[in-house]
Parts: sequence; C-alpha cells; structure tokens
Amino acid sequence: MNMKKHCLSLILASAAMSPALFAQEEVEAPTFKEAVTQGKPTVNLRLRAETADQDGKEDATALTGRIRIGYVTLPWNGFTLGAEMEYTDAVDENEYNAAGVTGDPAKSVIADPPSSELNQAYLGYAGFDSKAKAGRQVIILDNARFVGDVGWRQNQQTYDGFRFDNSSIEGLAFTYAYINQVNRIFGSNSEGLQNAFKGDIHTAHAKYTGLPVALGAHMLLLDFDDAKAISTNTYGAYLAGSTNLSESMKLSYRGDIAFQESGDENPNDAETMYLAATATLATGPVSLIAGYELLGSDEDGVDADGAPKFVSFTTPLATLHKFNGWADVFLVTPPKGLEDFYIGASAKLPHGFVAKAFYHSFSSDEGSMDYGDEVDLLLVKGLPLGKVIAKYANYSADEFGVDTERFSIEYNVKF
Repeated sequence: MNMKKHCLSLILASAAMSPALFAQEEVEAPTFKEAVTQGKPTVNLRLRAETADQDGKEDATALTGRIRIGYVTLPWNGFTLGAEMEYTDAVDENEYNAAGVTGDPAKSVIADPPSSELNQAYLGYAGFDSKAKAGRQVIILDNARFVGDVGWRQNQQTYDGFRFDNSSIEGLAFTYAYINQVNRIFGSNSEGLQNAFKGDIHTAHAKYTGLPVALGAHMLLLDFDDAKAISTNTYGAYLAGSTNLSESMKLSYRGDIAFQESGDENPNDAETMYLAATATLATGPVSLIAGYELLGSDEDGVDADGAPKFVSFTTPLATLHKFNGWADVFLVTPPKGLEDFYIGASAKLPHGFVAKAFYHSFSSDEGSMDYGDEVDLLLVKGLPLGKVIAKYANYSADEFGVDTERFSIEYNVKF
C-alpha cells in the first residue's frame, strides 16, 4: 500500500511539474538588444573568369571577384532590419569592355565593372499571414521574366521601394510592390540611366495552387522619368502543372500570355503580345526540354526616312540572361520582335555533376527574318561550401547581330 501511495505521489508530482518544464522549453522572444546583436551575418562570394569574342571587337577576358556581406537582425515584435554591402573588382579592368563603364571600348563586352555600393538596406515585418519590406531590396517575381535581380552578373539589380506579400487565403499567394528606383547592374561607377531607372513602378502578382494546375496573373506598370520609350503597361497570366506518365516518367508544362501597351507619356503608340510555352519530360536522371517564346512587335508609323517603324515587347526589369540564350545577344528585344524556338536536355551525372545543353533558333515576329541560332552548354559541380559553374554560349548570326562566343567558369560560396 505504501508502495502504491509512493508511486501515485510521483505521478502527481510529475504531472504538476510538466507545465513548468514545458514552459521552460518555450523560446522567449528576444529583447531589442538581443534581436540586434544576435542576428544572422551573411557572406556571398563569387570568383569568375569570363571570356568574350564578338565579331568586330577584340577578344576580352575578365577576371573578377564579387563579395556581398550582410546582416539581418532576429525578429523583434515581428520587425527585422537588414543591410548588405556589395563589392566587385577586376584583376585588370582594361582587358575587357565593362559595358562602357570602365575598360577598353575596343574589346568585347563583359558587363561586370568594378563597383562598391550598398546593395540592400530595409525594414521588414512578418505577421498576420503577411510580410512587408521597405527600403532597398532584392525582388524576384515568379520566374524573373518580368521582374528579377539579374543574378548572373556580378552586380545585383535591386529596387528601392515597398513590397507586401499575403497568404491569408489558402492556396493563394499575392504580392504587390511599389518601386521608385531600379538600381541596375552597371555598378557605382556608372551614371544616368545606366546606373538607375527612376520613376513610379507598380507591380502585382497572384498565384493560386488550389487546383490541379497552378494559375497566375501579374501586372507591371512602368512610368520612368527619363526612359519614356520603355514606359509600358503589361498584363499577363499563366498556368503550370505536371503529370506522371508512368512510375519513372513525369511531364511538366507551363504556358504564358501577356499584353503590353505604351504608357501615357511614351512617344510610341503600340500594343504587343508575349507568348511562351515550355514542356519538360523527366525520366530518371535525364530531362528533355522543348520551348517557344514570342516577344511580339507592332508597327507604329514611319521613321525619319519614311520606312515603317516597329515597336517590340520589352521586359527591362527581367533577369534577361536567363532567357533567349546565354550569349546575351537579345538583352534588348529587336524592333521587329523575337521568336525563340529551343530544345534542350539536362542530366545528373556521376560524382555530383549536372550537365545541360540547349539549342535556340531565333527569328523575327515581323518580316520573317532569320536572326541566327545558338548553342548553350552548362556544367555544374556542387561542393561542400558552394558550387563550380562552367558555361559556354555560341551565337551564329544570320540577319541580326554578330557572331558571339562566351565562356565562363566560376566558384560560388554562400554562408
């Protein structure tokens, strides 16, 4: 009987102590001092060797390094503070043409000029199924076709403004951003429009995943102070999904459509269309890709010589290197538009390597011009602290641009 009483006492005592034990395990909210002093530092390092060979220009070689050092506080009553510095330098900036910012203009373009700047500085808040951020920040919406950070180049594209994200409705993600300055990739030594786009920019993006396919819609209103010719209003939508064809085979697909009109103060008066479709068939370690992209064109009067003038669909805030070939021939859409038919393959190889290959065939939307074609190759190897990326692009010109060949190898570290 005494033993039973003793056991019962232990059980009751344990039950009484349990709330206190659990309370001790709860993480107490940090004080303001702790939030500031115990935040998270970030370091992002990239070393790159890149060569470029463009017909009519001297061969160029850029040996560059980029480091970003940042710090983000712990949340304090939902608020965070973040800041990041970015520094880019070159072994010899005279060995390439850094898009006219520095270097030798006789050499081929590699758009990585030396730069030192404040990359990000923002106040953030999270709560009530929402996030908000005000200040200088990175903004990447969806697949970066309309708003991105141009992450390929050493100097990152950032935005001064306000962003709001909400996920209160199950399956629906909504983003709105107001931007008054776009800090472009040409760095702190550039000037004017090459340095920044200023004006009033409104963008919104919504994605619903409560159906068998994902549905998205977006809006981008560009009103630049000093770049009226690319001030446009764009409205678009897309769907994306996947289906298992067998136990070892999966088909993923996406289709996009968008319409663009000239802004109120744009000297042009054009309406253009964007179309895109892509399909990926994955089986085991190999994926096969096929796609099409159209950046349309519209006739808008005549030029000074009396010839028809064309205006094309533009995406000046996009991560452009990601689309239409890695040789960067089509960073600006030709006036008669652009059609890009492409096929590709991706494979996971032994020892942690990943390889990709693409072939592009480029032509115009107006006039049936054969612009040229391009071969792109990529090899990636993951390492404990980062990854090594080797990339090759070869554009063969026909009726647009010049033959362009690029090769780069880089080492990325992020922690």
